[in-house]
Amino acid sequence: MSKLIISFNILFAILLIFSVALMHQVDGQEICHAPIPGNGSCDAGSCSNQCAQSFAGSIGTCVQTFIGRFTCQCSWTCSN
Repeated sequence: MSKLIISFNILFAILLIFSVALMHQVDGQEICHAPIPGNGSCDAGSCSNQCAQSFAGSIGTCVQTFIGRFTCQCSWTCSN
């Protein structure tokens, strides 16, 4: 029984060392958002085009704001 506990402790220590060694710091990127004014309907193709013209490197998605009403939302990586 004693050897089993020692073996378990050694295995746990090895796993702990490997998990700490594999960790690395990841810096998240901040995402900026801006709506494109519209009439409550949103077409995915035109939304993407409008966002690309308005904000460099942005993508556009249609987001529901109310029941049956949508707006074009642009998202891009903010520069620091």
